[in-house]
Amino acid sequence: MRRVVILGGGYAGLHAFSALQSRLRALVARGDVELILVSRDGHHTYHGWTGEVLAGDLPVASTLTALAPLLGRSFMQGEVVSADLAGRTLKVKTAEGQQDLRFDHLVIAAGSVDPFDRIPGLAEHGWCVKDCEDMQSLVGRLDGWTAAAARTRNVVVVGGGLAGVETASALAARFGRSRAGKVNIHLVSSSEQLLPTLRPDFNHIAETATRTLVEQGVQLHQGKRVARIGEDQVELADGRTLASDLSVVAAGVSFRVLPGTESLPRNAAGQVIVNDDLRVRGSYNIWAAGDIAAVPHPDTGEPCPANALWAMKQGDCVGRNIARSIRGQSVRGFNFRGLGQAAGLAGQRGITELYRLQFTGRLAWVIRVLFFAWYMPSRRGALSVVAQLSKHSWNAMIGAVSRGGHAASGQTTDVQAPVANLSGRPR
Repeated sequence: MRRVVILGGGYAGLHAFSALQSRLRALVARGDVELILVSRDGHHTYHGWTGEVLAGDLPVASTLTALAPLLGRSFMQGEVVSADLAGRTLKVKTAEGQQDLRFDHLVIAAGSVDPFDRIPGLAEHGWCVKDCEDMQSLVGRLDGWTAAAARTRNVVVVGGGLAGVETASALAARFGRSRAGKVNIHLVSSSEQLLPTLRPDFNHIAETATRTLVEQGVQLHQGKRVARIGEDQVELADGRTLASDLSVVAAGVSFRVLPGTESLPRNAAGQVIVNDDLRVRGSYNIWAAGDIAAVPHPDTGEPCPANALWAMKQGDCVGRNIARSIRGQSVRGFNFRGLGQAAGLAGQRGITELYRLQFTGRLAWVIRVLFFAWYMPSRRGALSVVAQLSKHSWNAMIGAVSRGGHAASGQTTDVQAPVANLSGRPR
């Protein structure tokens, strides 16, 4: 019996498992092939709804999908503590104790972690949104602020990419409608302009997002690097400091090195270098996909973007190629070239680039929601999220119309009462 072991229950790991299961179903049923996915966590965290969770529109639980029902007996919850690549064995620590796990093919899809090693003070004083436990703690802190009679507070968000912009907009929206007192939101970006990955090709949506943040009152600090996060301030590299009661980092990632895999080739960022078929360079049965893999872009040869959609497509590719290898067929190169990028903004607006077309406002938000829901690992979870967001959108629209109606009833002039901006475009 040949065994394929997948490390990681994230986007790449789940898609690799799905591709393998669909293509080797008969061999698995006969016991000729066994699929095992190992994950420290018992759930998959879907990061597409981070903005909605931070804004208070969705509960943290909506981002989680239990792995056991998805994977059945193929799921092993535990932490891989070391690997013997030559001996094709992993040591896995589970609730029952440590055990050896043999493999014939190994997929390294362990993802990335927050950059605790690169930002001094982050581990002690900062907050992150990548890990679900960190997200739960952060939302609990935000709920405490909302409930308390508050003085003026300052929030510093670090990161000028899509995640940072979405986080800053969501927090500004949350505090804009709460009774938590005045909250100043600062966004620190090392790039001279926000959303550098969208520029210059998609300047329109990048500028739309920037204007939205300014309209929300977010204070932008562009071209600034964070030197250190303190207990009550953020120190910038130019010597300035920003008072901060809450510092949230939504920028950058780091990569853990599993003991026993130090010999694998890595780039300067710490990603494992793979060929275009997603085999680790110099290996036959070791594969890598997702954030942790430096997968060559089919057009440029540079590493592909480290985000969810690219990880999913890499998982699909590595699963198909391992199935082909087991069947004695030739493998194929990774040829995904991207679909687009998106970020949610306050008021159920957004920016979306899809097949190089640019969308803004409510339409962009709807496209993003439907797109993200389609790629959730659970159809039930996806339907639940869409239902919750639809209800929230309907309630917000009714509330806006109601407020407009109350304003109109008190007027004695011919001036038209304000109505809800349902288009999502500024007037």
